[in-house]
Amino acid sequence: MPALTNRISSYVFGGRNRVALRSQTDDVTFDSTINITKDRSATATTHAIEKGADITDHVSSDPLSISFTAIISDADYDPLDPASFFNKKVGERLTLLKTWVDSKEVLSFFGYEEDEVIENVIIESYSEEQNVDLGQGRQIQFKLKQINIVDSKTQDIPLRNGVTKKGSSQPSTVSTTGNAGVNKPMCSSIGGG
Repeated sequence: MPALTNRISSYVFGGRNRVALRSQTDDVTFDSTINITKDRSATATTHAIEKGADITDHVSSDPLSISFTAIISDADYDPLDPASFFNKKVGERLTLLKTWVDSKEVLSFFGYEEDEVIENVIIESYSEEQNVDLGQGRQIQFKLKQINIVDSKTQDIPLRNGVTKKGSSQPSTVSTTGNAGVNKPMCSSIGGG
C-alpha cells in the first residue's frame, strides 16, 4: 500500500516515481531503483601553500559521480503510471544502454525529485545481473560521471590610435652550444696572441 500512496502523492505534489536516463533522442526508464549514491569530492594540492595565499586556487572540484542500482523488467503495465505503457522491453533497453556506453553518449539523469535533473553524464560502467527472481528482467548497477563542459569565448580588443596591428610575432630565442672560448687565454686579444 505505501507504493500506491507514494505514486499518488508524486502525481499530486510533483516528483517522479521512476528514475531515467535520457539522450538527445531516446530514454531508458527503470522500473525500480534500489539505491542512489551521489559522490561530490575535491582534490587539494600536496604542495605547501604560502601563508595568506588564496586557498581556493589550490583546490579543484572533481566531477560528480552517481552510482545506482536499478531493475528493468517486462512486468505488467501499471494503470497508475501512464508512462509505463511506453516502456521498452528489457532487450531493447539493454541494447540501448550498450549503445550509449560504446558511443560514449552524453546523457541526462532524472532522479525522483521533480527538479533533480543532472545534465552531461556518461555511463562509466554498468553490470547486469540476472536471477530466477527477476525472470527476464535484470538488476543493473551503474556508475555515472558528470562531464564538465565549458564555453570558450574570444574577445577583440580595440587598439589605441597610432598603434598598428601586426600579425603575431614569435618570441626570438638564441641557443648556443659548444665550448666557444674555452681554450683561449683571457688576455689573448690584448697582446695580439
